[in-house]
Amino acid sequence: MSLIDQIRPRSGSGRFEEWREAALKTADRLRADAAERDIVGADPVAEVDLLRRSGLLAVHLPEELGGGGATYEEVLRIVRVLATADTSIAQLAAFHFLGSRAGLGGGRALAERWAKGIVEEGWFVAAVAQAAYEPLVVATPDGDGFLLTGSKPFTSGAAVADTLIVWVRFGEGAVVGGVDVSGLVGQFAVRSPAEGIEFHGDWDNFGQRLTVSGGTTLRDVRVTAGDLLGYTHPDTPATPQETLQVPQGQLAYGNLYLGAALGALQEALEYTRTRSRPWLTSGAAAATEDPLVVERYGRLWVLAESAVALADKAGELLQAAIDRGGDLTEEERGRAAVAAYQSKVHSTEVALEVTSRIFELTGARSTARAYGLDRHWRNVRTHTLHDPAHYKLLEIGHFALNGRSPEPTYYS
Repeated sequence: MSLIDQIRPRSGSGRFEEWREAALKTADRLRADAAERDIVGADPVAEVDLLRRSGLLAVHLPEELGGGGATYEEVLRIVRVLATADTSIAQLAAFHFLGSRAGLGGGRALAERWAKGIVEEGWFVAAVAQAAYEPLVVATPDGDGFLLTGSKPFTSGAAVADTLIVWVRFGEGAVVGGVDVSGLVGQFAVRSPAEGIEFHGDWDNFGQRLTVSGGTTLRDVRVTAGDLLGYTHPDTPATPQETLQVPQGQLAYGNLYLGAALGALQEALEYTRTRSRPWLTSGAAAATEDPLVVERYGRLWVLAESAVALADKAGELLQAAIDRGGDLTEEERGRAAVAAYQSKVHSTEVALEVTSRIFELTGARSTARAYGLDRHWRNVRTHTLHDPAHYKLLEIGHFALNGRSPEPTYYS
């Protein structure tokens, strides 16, 4: 059994096998022309449509709203399966899963409209966010609504999304429900395309090429109070449960990298079995019997298995924290966050090692663009720069040495 075939949670909603099969079929479709699509680098319109047709876009929504009711642990496995074939599309799916749950917090009417759009119309959701970095998009009062104006340089998936989650800072005189929210940070749901939204089309990086992660500009895009997903008030501290979104995102990133490592290793193994030749002084009749090749594959397999074990443990701890609901303590949140960050750091290191070392085992001919084996390393190297792993190690080290839990921020 391959490492990919082993991607299953220990427990879940009972429908995971159905979603796993859908994810495996989608991954097979993506893998079939992944190298060619990576070279072309076109906007992933067809790939997002493939996700729609797979039925996976609504698995994470509550059953009472028509969704699948998948646990977050199950969602992570789906992301990991997709990443074995195409880390770009897996990233878009992960961001959709993470972001689209925000629509459930904007009141019952908005939650029902939001869920109906995803379940029945196949909405794909992306964000215009980067809330950690100013300036944010400004929400200026305009009659009974607001005008959104501003730009963000990195907006993965926005250009192919049906609905955008736009992070804003409310302008002077902004009032919501009788409360002055001037200067506060909020999130609006914005249907796309819409007048005033411009996608820059300037994503031209060597990895994650199909994420359309370029900039987006909004110019006087009108929204109503009914489109407001929520806002943050500095006088109302977030509960431990409300700060779990960041560890969820960090663990999703770790599963992206882990999936890329598993996919690269699986493709390399197949290449060695079917195309590689033994080195002339190895004394082996086939590359699969070359002791140096066999030994190195053993090392890479150990690395991959260790990352799988740590990711699975972190997924279980994070799911347990989610299940605690309002009873979750700061200490419990800290343990779950550290487990997520441990997994992300280890998956980063393992994925970079595996996706680069495979070429020592597949040989010079395997570097041909037609095989696209290099895409795994380029994708991992690009996305792992999203936020520095060494800052995660500082948080892990403080937890181990000083018993200090990570302070909740936009990245921790």
